[in-house]
Amino acid sequence: TIMTAPSLTIGTALLAFSPTLTLFFLIILPKPQLTILSVVAAFAYLLSAFGSSLIWLILNAIFQFSTNNNDDGSNSISSIGALLALTVPSVLIQCIVRMQFVKLYFGVEDVIRKSVAKHEAETTQANNNNSSTQEEHAETNALQLQLNDLSCSLASGTGYALLHTLFLFGTLLASESHEGSNYYGNLNTASGYYGGGGGSTGHGGTLYQYSCGGVMPSLTNGALVGMMFSILDVFWMMLTFFGMRRRLRSRRGGVAGGCGGGMLSFLREMTSFWKGIDDSTQGGNAALGLVIVSHLLASLVLAPNGTMEDGCKIALPSLAGVVVLVAVLFFRGVKGHFLPMDQRARIEELRLGEGGMMGSHHVE
Repeated sequence: TIMTAPSLTIGTALLAFSPTLTLFFLIILPKPQLTILSVVAAFAYLLSAFGSSLIWLILNAIFQFSTNNNDDGSNSISSIGALLALTVPSVLIQCIVRMQFVKLYFGVEDVIRKSVAKHEAETTQANNNNSSTQEEHAETNALQLQLNDLSCSLASGTGYALLHTLFLFGTLLASESHEGSNYYGNLNTASGYYGGGGGSTGHGGTLYQYSCGGVMPSLTNGALVGMMFSILDVFWMMLTFFGMRRRLRSRRGGVAGGCGGGMLSFLREMTSFWKGIDDSTQGGNAALGLVIVSHLLASLVLAPNGTMEDGCKIALPSLAGVVVLVAVLFFRGVKGHFLPMDQRARIEELRLGEGGMMGSHHVE
């Protein structure tokens, strides 16, 4: 086989992007508001990637991680330092960017809701005919149904995950597609041999790498990593929505929570996600803590993928375990109360109203 077969390229690309593209085309694309939110979330990931790269360049310039290859045992220490310098700042920056993105969305959402309420009040005053007023409110009712934390967090997580997967898998795919190697004869016979070239290291491109050469092509390895991280990105964004909504609610209600109760209390709440994630400020902090801890864990379990021969045998099952763990904690923690009370009440009210008006008009 010379370099990458088209079937491998197409198959691995579908594997990497299938979760996010399915959500995007089936749920998000038909709704313009969610599509815009998804695009903005992708830009948020771009900002977090820029910040992470900048921090890594600074730390590498100070500690010289990439050039410290001594034979006195300090290389292993340097590798651990490089791993921590890559993962810890990246996880923290991505968490901060997610939180700021959600906070910005909440501000825009508040403006939209006030505008909708003002429009409804004006149309109610201008129209004394009840049926005409209902027709005027059909569009705003549809908007109210769409602007809820479930659909918006799903759209934001999908956009964030799409660009993240593109960075994880797309760069590997581009490297493999455009860097050729020199092969002579038929590689399936004894006379065929590799003549050098290809890849950034000159060792046959990226089709097979040291970390997974005896198990699977690196494109398959990269596609699996990209796919699992895309699923995690969606969960992390949804947990961030949940956590930030509870923190915002407590601040508006004048309830002391989070950092206001002391840093020690805040950290204790963030690490209490094992006990469950309830519908409170403490539950919101626990959700954010789950995001940070699971993201750090997901990043660290990939270490064998770059440092050990056939390390993907350890990294991929470990990453899959993190995905399952986050999914279980998410569904067990927020089941029945992911949406805040006011959104649940409003959606129920609109659905009941829509059911009563099905004979006259339909709201999509």
